[in-house]
Amino acid sequence: MGKMRTRLIGSMEKVFPTEELLAPRMREGEAFLGECFQFQLAYFWEGAPEWAQIEVLSALEGVSVRTVELEPAEYVCPMDRDENYLCTGAGLFPDILKPLEESVRLYGGQWRALWVSIHTGDEEPGEYPVTLRFCVRGETVAEETFGFLLLPGRLPEQKLLFTQWLHTDCIAQQYQTEVFSERWWELVEGYVRFAAEHGVNMLLTPLFTPPLDTLPGTERPTVQLVDVEAGKDGWHFGFERLARWIAMCRRCKIRCLEASHLFTQWGAAHAPKVMAKADGEVRRIFGWETDADGEAYTGFLEAFLPALTAFLRSEGWEGKVYFHVSDEPGREHLEHYGRLAERIRALTEGFPKMDAISDYEFYEKGMMEVPVCATNRIAPFLEHGTPHLWAYYCCSQAKGVSNRFLAMPGARNRCIGLQLYDARIEGFLHWGYNFWMTQFATRTVDPFRESDAGGAFPAGDAFSVYPGREGPIASVGLELFLEALQDLRALCLAETLAGREQVEALYAQVPYRDFACSAGSAAEVLAVRERVNRLILQKLASKTQ
Repeated sequence: MGKMRTRLIGSMEKVFPTEELLAPRMREGEAFLGECFQFQLAYFWEGAPEWAQIEVLSALEGVSVRTVELEPAEYVCPMDRDENYLCTGAGLFPDILKPLEESVRLYGGQWRALWVSIHTGDEEPGEYPVTLRFCVRGETVAEETFGFLLLPGRLPEQKLLFTQWLHTDCIAQQYQTEVFSERWWELVEGYVRFAAEHGVNMLLTPLFTPPLDTLPGTERPTVQLVDVEAGKDGWHFGFERLARWIAMCRRCKIRCLEASHLFTQWGAAHAPKVMAKADGEVRRIFGWETDADGEAYTGFLEAFLPALTAFLRSEGWEGKVYFHVSDEPGREHLEHYGRLAERIRALTEGFPKMDAISDYEFYEKGMMEVPVCATNRIAPFLEHGTPHLWAYYCCSQAKGVSNRFLAMPGARNRCIGLQLYDARIEGFLHWGYNFWMTQFATRTVDPFRESDAGGAFPAGDAFSVYPGREGPIASVGLELFLEALQDLRALCLAETLAGREQVEALYAQVPYRDFACSAGSAAEVLAVRERVNRLILQKLASKTQ
């Protein structure tokens, strides 16, 4: 029988199998009601491969344990980067959070980790120790107890709008099921519910097949929710599938919808793929061959958008559906984009318009109400006090700023919670909830083997969930961003109790409070959260006296 070394560590630490574990011990933690507190139990097995059973002992019902599995990554970061990476070369990275099965494989001479989540509910505040025990062939080989303190008070509902793009065609491809089959609907709802449990409250809605990351001249599988028919007397639209989608969103507690883009990416030159019944057959009527500013597509939008907005109003979603023109237009598209944006605004009155842009001039000229700006280019928007400002990051935000690449320290992911609060950001967008394809959607990938979209995007950018047999499997990156959102909610609670000025004083000297940089260590992030918690508890105690 071999021997086992163990160490309780924080969720922001990353455990690599053949590197000596340097993460500090974390023997205790605390959380408010409505919060998910997470930590890891790292272990090193000295012996031949074995199977171990894991026992969890706690008075809390909401304790779940997952194994941290390794994800291969070849392209982990671009050349234009800073020094705050765990490594810059290909390797195996701890990221897949596999639900605990009957036993765990122990590999001799390797560090591995268990991921422990404590989901708080309506329990009484107090101490709830959590004990984890490793048993091999009926014998206990290791045991650790984590001291968890449930604090009085409940975190408020998340105010920040958060969308992480759901790619429903990828679900159909990975599970080899037909789009709009009952199995497809079941799977999609599972992914939507899982996203909502991790802070997503706005959902990308494919009115037509979204014109995102598609090689010009090619098309992605049809996921169009709206039925279109071209008749002799004009256009006819069916919204039955969209109504089913909306009902699903309500069940999953999605607050807002994000209508798929009405023009192609990077300049709005063409129409998205639109399927319609015409002359007795269903075929593509618009696509890459369609001029975005042409008479045919313009006439179609003039018929479609009033019908759509009338339907959305009847469903009670006025003001809660955001419309897109085109994703990330460049300065050379300014005049063209502005003309299309004005057309869409006139046809969607009462509904917000948003797009990802990095040039302040688009917003300055009134082309959208809700600008979504990359975190490394957001400074001009902040300097002008832009209302309704959103932020995003993707593959390009690799230098200085927060992101969720596999090769980044976990603190670099979680620290964005404070930044969103400090900048008074209204929403956050990330494009890759489940983009299980190569760049431009030229082929599907096995997400458990290919994490960089065919070498196009740093591993960790294209997707935050893995396809399990019956639904999504979480990643470390997904859970760390959830913790960032919880930090944001804690800051909001502190502000409600003590005022904005007192909260800002807690982190006035913290260097990473600005989007321009990121946290250097987990200790920095935890120190800020500790101060926020103490302020909340102080104010709650004074209220009861």
